[in-house]
Amino acid sequence: MIIDITAPGTWRKMGFIFLISSFTAGLLMGQTPSADSIQPVIPINGPGYYGKAGSTYVLTRDIHAEKSALFLGKDLTLDLNGHTITFAAGAYDTLENGGFERGLQGWDLSEAPGAVLLDTRKSRPFVGEKLLSLQKGDEILSSYIDLPYANRSYYAICGITGRIFRDMGGDLANEMKISLMVEDEQGKVVEVMTDYGSGPVSSSPAFNKSPRLGGGFIAAHLQGLPAGKYRIRVRAETDCLVDEIGIFPAFDVGIGIVGKTHPKGLYEHLYENHHAAFYDYTEDFQIGTPLPEIAQVNGKGTVTIKNGTIKAGSRGVMTWGIQSTAEDVELILDQVTVINQGINATAVDVPQARISHCRFEVSNPQLIHRHGSQHYAVDLRGTGASEIAYSSFYGGQGCLVFKGKKSSIHHNTFVNQQRVTNHYSIMAMGDSSLIYENNIVPEIGSGIEIFRHKGIEIFNNKIRIAASPPTTEYGKEEYSTAAIRIADYRDTPGSPTGAFGNKVYNNTIEVFGRNFPEHPEYTPMAWAIFYSASAGDNIVFGNHITVDHPDPSPSSEAAAFYIGGGLTGFGGEFRDNTVYTNVPAAWIGCRYGGTVNTRLAYNHFVNTSGREMVPYRMGWESCESCYAKDVIFIGNNYRQMEFGIDRTDQPHSYQRQMPLKVIWKGDPKAMPPIRVEEAHGELILRGQFNEEAFWQSELLLESYRQPHKTQKEGYWLVVGEERQYVSPTTEQPIIFGMDE
Repeated sequence: MIIDITAPGTWRKMGFIFLISSFTAGLLMGQTPSADSIQPVIPINGPGYYGKAGSTYVLTRDIHAEKSALFLGKDLTLDLNGHTITFAAGAYDTLENGGFERGLQGWDLSEAPGAVLLDTRKSRPFVGEKLLSLQKGDEILSSYIDLPYANRSYYAICGITGRIFRDMGGDLANEMKISLMVEDEQGKVVEVMTDYGSGPVSSSPAFNKSPRLGGGFIAAHLQGLPAGKYRIRVRAETDCLVDEIGIFPAFDVGIGIVGKTHPKGLYEHLYENHHAAFYDYTEDFQIGTPLPEIAQVNGKGTVTIKNGTIKAGSRGVMTWGIQSTAEDVELILDQVTVINQGINATAVDVPQARISHCRFEVSNPQLIHRHGSQHYAVDLRGTGASEIAYSSFYGGQGCLVFKGKKSSIHHNTFVNQQRVTNHYSIMAMGDSSLIYENNIVPEIGSGIEIFRHKGIEIFNNKIRIAASPPTTEYGKEEYSTAAIRIADYRDTPGSPTGAFGNKVYNNTIEVFGRNFPEHPEYTPMAWAIFYSASAGDNIVFGNHITVDHPDPSPSSEAAAFYIGGGLTGFGGEFRDNTVYTNVPAAWIGCRYGGTVNTRLAYNHFVNTSGREMVPYRMGWESCESCYAKDVIFIGNNYRQMEFGIDRTDQPHSYQRQMPLKVIWKGDPKAMPPIRVEEAHGELILRGQFNEEAFWQSELLLESYRQPHKTQKEGYWLVVGEERQYVSPTTEQPIIFGMDE
């Protein structure tokens, strides 16, 4: 059944107001077409609901919708047929100078004696090149904005930053605060009562609100208002920096698949990471049922969308190219381009998907707040396995997050534009998943993060990252970018929320350090592997890593391995990697934290600096717990440098060991026992050849436990009547029994 709603002013339900117009004759809800009228292919040319199972709907022209465009049922195909669906394509007005890029033009600052226009490069990065500094009590008033459509959702927003964690003395109660008000044409403050499922609450004004740590946006949800002119008043409740102020359309989708609506939109809902979907299309706000004209999708099924483009017609807040809350429905996307723009703009937000040969372009310069794993370019938030292949991701605050176990992410290109913390190109949150053969080249930001998950394999990817310029949250301290990060924040051994059993192998990684001398308080840092896990072991092996820092210094850091998961549990194994670097290859027990039981084995480290250098750093004296404990070095080799550690005066402990491999070439029926002796003859180890006439072990060369250090030059190896002295330079395997 089809409802073709094409006239302006359709599908509006805001709070308690409901308007529907222009139904296609003969296909109203509740009417069932006869068997003779069922066609395998159904042409469509306008917005509406399309839900006949088993059908293929084919666009016959481009579609434009002032709000959301299409809603679909399940077990059907939508063939865009080379056409474009443009949602949020109404005549929306914006503040021409909401971000102060034209100075103070259009703003009334008569009640803001402390207001000062600042350059973001010299104050605090946010959106664009300018922002406004306010003192407590300052009030600013915008010019009028025309809201052309009544009874729909908008967000009034104000970007806010200024204080970092250090400025607040570690107390989030000292976060900067503003009040955000919307006024009508008579200059009266608009008070909006909105139902989110538990009765009407005030969604605007937003009084005395603060962002989460690091800055973000204060948002006031507007709905049920008549069309007309409105303006924004911002009052600084503390000193703060404000930017990117305006009123934008909200909650629009290009294509929606509705299991239940998630009618959340209060600022506190966003602050607490409640999932929001289809507010304007909700009939019952308490249980999340959609309007009668949109059938609720239940049970398992699929929706296929192919061959075309879905794009936003205007900048919005909290908008989606494709969104589904049908938890058991799998979305299949093939050769689709999705383009979205605005704050918290998302291309695809669905439980699970199979995506191939698609392109996602998201212009989303900041988030309302960065905490939580939402509002990536593509959000796959369900538990079902997904596959994403042969697709391209450009922009967004993070490109892809997936949470389904046994997902597969391969042969894609990711170009992140990350300006907020921990929104990686790929956020891997599905156990036992595979990430391989991808090209990850963020313009700004990081590559892949495994956060509190297990059994994930990352292999055969090409990743290229560089140190980031300052961000809104980190501009006066250190800030890391990483090709790959494994993190569980010092979780306890064996914890169900720990990150362990993961493998990172055969990747090609390039890391570039950078300086930003115009920001003297900022320390940019770049790592190939950022390791901050402790609940169990993970292995990093067989990777080819290049680290290049043109001007390394204490105020600008880079390394292949940045290891700091804490002083209890496990510290990871780094094996058989090849690292070309002009700075120390590994920082073990670092700024981020100490480490324990870390093992570096059989790696190949090459000094490309042209100067003397040691391969390792150990410890960070500004942090009492940032040291290395019980670290093992074994079988690593070094070119253009020798083993050495730039070590702080902290309670480090480590061992350097020599691998020993022995082969017996004599009579296999008379393999003698093996003895390992100190240089002065003391027996320290016995061994026996196995059935393949092979034996291997590890011998201590150096032991350090602050302040004591012991070293060994070599050992005597005794096999039967034969004796051979072995040292780190001895060629292996060592052969005995040749004369028998």
